[in-house]
Amino acid sequence: MLNKKCAFIKTTFKSSAYAASYTTVLNTLNVLFKDIKMDDALPKIGQRDNVELFLIDGADKDWHSLIPAELICLAKQHKVILFNVESSAVCEKNLLLNHFNGVFYSSDAAEDIFKALVRITDGELWFTRKVISGAFKDILNAASSHNLLHDDIVLSKSDYENLTKREKSVIQLIAQGASNDKIANKLNISDHTVKTHLYSAFKKTQSRNRIELANWAQRYISVLLPLDN
Repeated sequence: MLNKKCAFIKTTFKSSAYAASYTTVLNTLNVLFKDIKMDDALPKIGQRDNVELFLIDGADKDWHSLIPAELICLAKQHKVILFNVESSAVCEKNLLLNHFNGVFYSSDAAEDIFKALVRITDGELWFTRKVISGAFKDILNAASSHNLLHDDIVLSKSDYENLTKREKSVIQLIAQGASNDKIANKLNISDHTVKTHLYSAFKKTQSRNRIELANWAQRYISVLLPLDN
């Protein structure tokens, strides 16, 4: 079970390495990994091969929003865990669909974190069954209707800039799986206005339905979203 590679923790200036959530994670990592490194910036791409596990401090950030492209790319190539977050600030399905391996909440017990780290280093995921089932269903629906975006689509910043501020807000909520009613309540607008913004977003992004629009959001908007904002 002992891992000879190292673990990397991306810290934030807003968190303290002496906080309980850090102490629990660090103590557990010391059992499983030979070396643990910490920095407020990710290692350069050429320096990541020896890192077995990346832990991203998500304190004081809303993880319901679109995930920064740098983290999505990192998670596609390495095991990545979000930690030190409150459950109210996280959309687990969004993390799972963007290749994250798990999430640790600030209230998680030490024994749960230990169990999770062992399983993740062994190639498993650490999300609830409900979240995994929901994400799998979304993938099947998208695949069955041939709505997955093609790799040869060229990213155009103008596609994003042509959207109004309200359309961007609607698209971000669609990407989180929100219904029209929830979008209306969140943005304090009518259901009819939501539909108007939605149809306009469909046209501007060349999306045929909500799934394509959500895929477009993660493919396009996240690329333009900085890692630290």
